[in-house]
Amino acid sequence: MPTVKFFSRSRNRSVLLALPLFFVACGNADLPELVSMPTAMEKPEIIEEETEGFVSNSDAAENPTAEIIEAVENITEINRGISDEQVSIVVLKSGNVFKDVEIGVQALLERVNNDGGVASRKIEILEVIDDNGEEELTLSAVQRIAEEDVFAVILASVGASSEVTDFLAEKQIPFFGWGFVEGFCEPNKWGFGFNGCVNAVASGLTSGMLDTSSLRLTQIFYGQTPEIILVTTNDAAGAAFVTHTQSVWGTNIVKVLEYDKDVLTSQEILNGINGIDADVLWLSVGLDKTIEIKKSLVAGFPGMVVDDVTYLPGILQSYDVASQLEGGYVFTQFPPQEEYRSATTRIMTDLKSIDGPLIYSQAISLGYWSADLLVSVLNAVGEDLNLRTFFRTANVEGALYNSDFAGGPCSLQTVLSHQDPAGGAALLQVRGGVFRPVVNFNCPLKD
Repeated sequence: MPTVKFFSRSRNRSVLLALPLFFVACGNADLPELVSMPTAMEKPEIIEEETEGFVSNSDAAENPTAEIIEAVENITEINRGISDEQVSIVVLKSGNVFKDVEIGVQALLERVNNDGGVASRKIEILEVIDDNGEEELTLSAVQRIAEEDVFAVILASVGASSEVTDFLAEKQIPFFGWGFVEGFCEPNKWGFGFNGCVNAVASGLTSGMLDTSSLRLTQIFYGQTPEIILVTTNDAAGAAFVTHTQSVWGTNIVKVLEYDKDVLTSQEILNGINGIDADVLWLSVGLDKTIEIKKSLVAGFPGMVVDDVTYLPGILQSYDVASQLEGGYVFTQFPPQEEYRSATTRIMTDLKSIDGPLIYSQAISLGYWSADLLVSVLNAVGEDLNLRTFFRTANVEGALYNSDFAGGPCSLQTVLSHQDPAGGAALLQVRGGVFRPVVNFNCPLKD
């Protein structure tokens, strides 16, 4: 699965989602077209090294470290948020980015609870907290949660700094979500992303596997790889994006342009790439800026213009926004509704049961699959549920998460989810004012 870097760019909607997933096509045509014929890319050395050191789930389960065993024994409030009838959770979101994430959680839990719950326990949402993406509010929210009878948190917050996730781990509060922040990665054992750890490069994690799922999508080029120009911002988020993308694509990145976001314009970009033969112009500059400049870049760049933030179901209902994005491409790490595969059908059916929207947002998808992972782990624990058995199951024995639906999140093993990404991504193009799948959501090939 392509790795995502998710950073709060400001106190508003602008965020950075950097996916090293790549597909090539012509920005002004439906079929892929190479500007030049690049040399097939070799597998980066780091991939070979880390593949050789891969630890299977069975090995991890048979050889748990003393540190993890000690962590199990040191869990004290083993029944916090758990009764014979109920498991209590909280949804913590940044409403300015993930407006309706709780609707996805509610839709999933409605079905689970109507089917008898998990080992006869219903999962109940005690509270939905909106931190507006402000780190201070996020920290104060988790500090308050730690004083309440709460088992776990569905965490969909761009304010979830390391201080926040470290606090949750210290208080032994499991949290589930989209693994775009460091707290979902080692050494934290309490965060579980439905797509694993996807911030390993920025976290400096060396034990995990580099996410190379984007490389298999070069099949679109019949085994060739594209020449890529990266455009990002000259800040920490931009640097992390470049670092990760270069580690995957190597010399196929022919140019990197970094700009101050406040002065970035489409004309500056076109001037900066003048005379450079490339197949793809890859933007990672935040939502608002992407909408502002993408139309001119699609018109002025002969290849494919792609970004990683504009797949937001419903965004094209605005004619102005749709016209700005027309002809461009976008990556998504969530199963797109437009594919209408089994995973999409399941979400839409569950949303209907709670009178949810016909078009569901990325945030709803985030909430739905995060809750699905939570339920999967709880089912693996079974009737003897407490915080200690949960931790042992998730981090020592290992629980296999599989959405069981075509087009759903990729399988992951919870023991390894703190160091490895699970995989999965799709590519869409805006044509005729709607998102049209170009490459369906799929998972990395397993060796």
